[in-house]
Amino acid sequence: MGSKFSIITIAAFVVGLLILFQSIYTVDETNYAVVRQFGDIKNVTSGEGLHFKMPFIQQAVYLDKRVLTLDTVPQEYLTSDEKRIVVDQVTRWRISDARAFFIAASNEDGGRARLEPLVLAELRAQIASRPYDTMISAERDIIMGVVNDAVQLRVNEALLGVELIDVRTKRADLPVAVEQSVYDRMESARIVEANRHRALGQLRSDQITSETDRLITIMLACADRVSKETRGAGEAAAIAIFAQALEQDPDFFAFIRRLEAYETSFNSDDRLVLSTDSNFFKLLSGNAVSIASVEATSGPITPLSEDVLSALTEEEVDALVAECTPTTGIIEVTTATT
Repeated sequence: MGSKFSIITIAAFVVGLLILFQSIYTVDETNYAVVRQFGDIKNVTSGEGLHFKMPFIQQAVYLDKRVLTLDTVPQEYLTSDEKRIVVDQVTRWRISDARAFFIAASNEDGGRARLEPLVLAELRAQIASRPYDTMISAERDIIMGVVNDAVQLRVNEALLGVELIDVRTKRADLPVAVEQSVYDRMESARIVEANRHRALGQLRSDQITSETDRLITIMLACADRVSKETRGAGEAAAIAIFAQALEQDPDFFAFIRRLEAYETSFNSDDRLVLSTDSNFFKLLSGNAVSIASVEATSGPITPLSEDVLSALTEEEVDALVAECTPTTGIIEVTTATT
């Protein structure tokens, strides 16, 4: 009798615990709890804590209260200017009405399945109405805001119980097949541009080189002319100096000139056959002016004229240099920009 009572007590305790566990459910701050009874929603609990329900008949289904994401695979779209673009989008959303969401989608995966076609359809419509350049510019964020508002309206019409936070693009690029052709076209355009700059640079270089050669030829010719003129003036001054010195004692200088002629004409190993009547030989034979009759110059020495001995001044040298320095015809090098 006692053992039967113990078994009944234990069984009753176990059944009581089972009923208790089936009667309570907990809700934390990240969840909604939807209480169902035979498929009908009896209660939606959003406050965290311990709650009670009818055991075995009612079940609690939890929905996430936090921000959720809808990350679809990259999709290819066609812009208004007939260009293809691949857009990878991500949508952030959360459940705002747990009862309506549960009726429409049952769970988060169902919500993503209902939300995805709405987002992609609106995104396709907005991209199709705009050119390609807009999708790769700062206006893309504005377009995403328009998509977000339009999808929110369609979600409200469908009674999904969802609030969209934002729709963003992770990237917007050309399709892989088109991207390589665009890169090849860009590379060809850059090569053409580089060749154009090289050709222009070579043209400038040839112009500068030819103009420099022309100026050098002109300066060398001018310098040669000025050099000959200066040398001629110097030789004229030397002749004038020599003439002034010769006028002071013509006989002495005639004697010196003959000696210089002998020194230039004869060498220690030379043998000359000359006529005794030769004027060139008379000085050596003594028949011309005798050496004894040549006296050293005496009397006051007449100084040479200062205008003959004067050298070129610094201003005159600068004037000669400036005469051969071109002031026109110098090419200005400019850099071509596009």
